[in-house]
Amino acid sequence: MPNLTARLLIVDDEDTITTALSAIFRGLGYKVQTAADGFSALRRLRIDVPDILLSDLNMPGLSGFELLSVVRRRFPEIYVIASSASFSGEEVPPGIAADAFHEKSTGLERLFSLVKAGTHKKHIRSGWDAATPIWISRPEADNSSMNKLPIACPECLRAFSLAPDTPDLSIKETSCVLCNATIRYAVVPRVGPAVTYGAPGRKSQCGSSFEDNFAPACV
Repeated sequence: MPNLTARLLIVDDEDTITTALSAIFRGLGYKVQTAADGFSALRRLRIDVPDILLSDLNMPGLSGFELLSVVRRRFPEIYVIASSASFSGEEVPPGIAADAFHEKSTGLERLFSLVKAGTHKKHIRSGWDAATPIWISRPEADNSSMNKLPIACPECLRAFSLAPDTPDLSIKETSCVLCNATIRYAVVPRVGPAVTYGAPGRKSQCGSSFEDNFAPACV
């Protein structure tokens, strides 16, 4: 039986989403906390580690792409659900460090099932997973694909700069200039049309109201 007293952390920069979902899941018996962005989520994780993390991907500051990469390394026992309207389908998009994916604007039935699945058993991993890419955010004013971006090596923990020569969402490998460790990385994409994974022909329902779908369109 699932543990309905499981601790759930909901991370989203849309107040309407965190307010509605926290009320719903509290009503189901979950112990719920919320955070407005990745940095706020990490501060909460230092105080209390949840059983389940439900996180948006496109957020200002520390994005969900980056947050989940950190969580996979530092808190491998957390069951992670990524949520976005920028991807379609039921499969976890490539490179995103999550156990499950929820497409926004598709209602709550599947989300309930995903959260419930996360309560059945603890997820135990080895911590650092070399297959998980380092996600890098571009500065908001950066419209160039060639500007150097900072990246931290997960092996020696030192930072250096690289100039990505690959499109956003494309996962690539580089070597740490300091310890020569192999690093897989990807650049956080800017918000755009929905990308479909695992369910050809499905698209996000942009324009649907929050009241109808419990999620705003295209966030």
